[in-house]
Amino acid sequence: MHAADTPAIALLELDSIARALRSGDAMVKRATVQVAYAGPVSPGKYLILITGFEAEVEEAWLAGKADAGEHIVDSLYLPGAHVDAVAALHGATHALGHDLALGVLETRTVSAAIVACDAAVKTAEVTVLEMRLGKGIGGKGVFTLGGEQWDVQAAMEAALASIEERRAVVAHELIPRPDPLFTGGLT
Repeated sequence: MHAADTPAIALLELDSIARALRSGDAMVKRATVQVAYAGPVSPGKYLILITGFEAEVEEAWLAGKADAGEHIVDSLYLPGAHVDAVAALHGATHALGHDLALGVLETRTVSAAIVACDAAVKTAEVTVLEMRLGKGIGGKGVFTLGGEQWDVQAAMEAALASIEERRAVVAHELIPRPDPLFTGGLT
């Protein structure tokens, strides 16, 4: 795969909704990207998530950063993103298979959840079951993984290591063969 064909993810989180609308407009006018999410998140911030090919995503992200200026709360450019992480950002969900383990990682920031999820799926044979970012969860990020217990354990370890410096982990759990009657609304 050539760099021009490699997926990327970019995020801008702003403290001004008005400026975020202008910055998001600048981003999509600058390059061909897909908007995974653009909207308000708790507490009173606005999140812009885009995906696409590396060069276009980087160009759009830089345009948005330049426009947003001092209103940026958080920013992320993730080149070489795994396609499963990109799909999860666009709302793809999967059911947990029978007799598989469930991994859950909750982070303080949306960007930390994205980085951790990408690291997890690049490390082991796991499926991203669901990802929730910012909205309705206090600006945090949370995602669930499913797979064989040893794969979920390896993926969770990689995810935690990828964000260790950020000190962004709220909690993480590995649940072997969870009961299908209770999945907590996240699988």
